[in-house]
Amino acid sequence: MIKEYDVVIIGAGPSGTACAYNIKRFHPESKVLLLDKSDFPRYKPCGGGVSPEVQNYFDFDIESGIDSVCDEVVMIANGKNITSKKFPLWMVRREKFDTFLLDKAKQNGVDFISSCEVIDIAKSKPLSQVLTKAHGDFLTKVVVIAEGGRGKLAKKLKISVENTVLAALEYEHYTNKLDGKLYIDFDYNDSGYAWNFPKSDGLSLGIGGFIKGQDKGNIGLPKQLLNYSNKFNVDVFDKKNLHGHPIMLYSGRQKLVHDNIMIIGEMAGCVDPLTAEGIRPAIKSGYLAAKVIAYSIKNNKPKTLINYDIAFHKEIGKEFYYARIMSYFLNKNLKRILPMISRESAINSFMSVFSGKSTYQEKINFKKIMQLIWKSLF
Repeated sequence: MIKEYDVVIIGAGPSGTACAYNIKRFHPESKVLLLDKSDFPRYKPCGGGVSPEVQNYFDFDIESGIDSVCDEVVMIANGKNITSKKFPLWMVRREKFDTFLLDKAKQNGVDFISSCEVIDIAKSKPLSQVLTKAHGDFLTKVVVIAEGGRGKLAKKLKISVENTVLAALEYEHYTNKLDGKLYIDFDYNDSGYAWNFPKSDGLSLGIGGFIKGQDKGNIGLPKQLLNYSNKFNVDVFDKKNLHGHPIMLYSGRQKLVHDNIMIIGEMAGCVDPLTAEGIRPAIKSGYLAAKVIAYSIKNNKPKTLINYDIAFHKEIGKEFYYARIMSYFLNKNLKRILPMISRESAINSFMSVFSGKSTYQEKINFKKIMQLIWKSLF
């Protein structure tokens, strides 16, 4: 006999667990199943910087899932080091943070199955069938795809989102020689930036660059990352701690609800096109989806699922529209734009957005856009 659920969520990363937990929070009687192809805890390549704003999307204290707090950010641009100490950020190890959120979801009544690969979804009304490789099939009113940037299911169903791809390479360097500072460096890459995110037990060193047609597969990240890592006394890479992965940046408004199937997290474009921040918007997308799903199930109104599209555009997409503008000018004319961001006021503006204290809409106004255009042309 096929087991039936109100919601089946595919993917137990931050967006999937935030969605699962909050559906039960807003509609405790709902039957929610969370599936993931991995066992937990599992390693996940990620810089691990998280805005404290994510606390707004849960009704429990999440600080015990945090690895450490960073109080000092150093931005390197145009040969200058600019420091900000006004906006503390949380640092996470994804193997700890994701497991922490997953445990909270399970404690709230969410069913979870690990090592469960979903191979297809048979769409029908009022129930769709989720087919797995080794754990049988499930019937559900709503399917939520939260597979992350490497997920294949949405593509197979021909409902995937066309995101801009950032190629990233990251190295985990475990050491107790730490200065506790977070570094963002625009001088090491012409089509992105390098970073150093501090953790309690080491550094997450990384570099990202945009994949552009003929440059695909030949953007030189390993050499660039090693050159950058030399600054922090890392001269040789232990290959088991070196991880390459694509990052799916938001690239404009797209359809995220397809009948009773919804897309959240990185697969939905929940990555800031300027900073490549992904955890906060992923969690926020799961939260927004949860509110819509809980209402739909509780009131037996499946057509209201479309409200997630509206909420996503209003709460995430509009903000990322302004980030795309800044990202475009930086990547087209980095050397000309760098003097504009090589100031303490610029990094404080940047960090106020990253920390959730302000928005891109507040910082990137019409006057700023005209300045960017002028710098780009002249």
